[in-house]
Amino acid sequence: MSFCDYHIHSNNSTDGHHSVMEICQRAVEAGLQEIAITDHFEPTENNQAYGEYNPIHHLFDTLKAKAAFRNRLRVKFGIEMGQPERYPEEAGMLLDTYPYDYVLASTHKLPGDVDMGDIDYVHADVKYYCRQYLRHLKELVKWNRFDCIGHLDLPKRYAAKCGITISFMDYREEVEEILKILIENGKGIEINTSGLRQHARTCLPDLDIVKLYKSLGGQVITIGSDAHYAGDVGKGIVKGLEIAKEAGFEYITVFDGRKPEWKRISQSASVYAVQKDYLKIACNS
Repeated sequence: MSFCDYHIHSNNSTDGHHSVMEICQRAVEAGLQEIAITDHFEPTENNQAYGEYNPIHHLFDTLKAKAAFRNRLRVKFGIEMGQPERYPEEAGMLLDTYPYDYVLASTHKLPGDVDMGDIDYVHADVKYYCRQYLRHLKELVKWNRFDCIGHLDLPKRYAAKCGITISFMDYREEVEEILKILIENGKGIEINTSGLRQHARTCLPDLDIVKLYKSLGGQVITIGSDAHYAGDVGKGIVKGLEIAKEAGFEYITVFDGRKPEWKRISQSASVYAVQKDYLKIACNS
């Protein structure tokens, strides 16, 4: 069994609150064996260079943690790129310059810097915004300089805060098209567990889309807490593993130098049960 958290933000992200060292300590306490620090590179129309992200600081902190926690925790140098297909020069420079292990790509904003979290889902045309989101997510997928897509049905997170339930299976044709492009290019999706501790109370995406991805031939899948606090590291990872297994996956994916490796989800029922209970206790403390 390999417990891995592949979506974590340190204080090298503008919305992160703890250092990489603090995150690693929490990961060890929570029984994790591998993590990826995926700090934000989030360019916008008014801030294309996004100087708030310092890749040198991020790399230095990650290398320091690798050394400090060797033999206890595998620490990977990752990045979460927001809408990088719209800023290919800036995104490409980072990818060509720094030795990332893992690149997560997400659509957080629509053109005009409309953040998916700032939409008033109670009064807005929700179907319009979901289709706009999927249209731009498709452009991101076609860009193809990433390893996995983050929180594929992200609007579900923010709509739930407004009491609105969204299912991207209502847009199955668009979702299938996106998943087929991913699969054709050998790219993956993540099971983002942040929704479990937010209003959505489900993973992003949940079993429905994960199952669809698997049925279409998808093989690359990671699990991440999307933690912005050390205390959230590892939360929901057990549920993410359960979803992956129920969808038909026998392995989760990890990355080293942008190359995928596969780790078996469950080697034995008894070992899984013990680690599952430990991780639940550690992450709820």
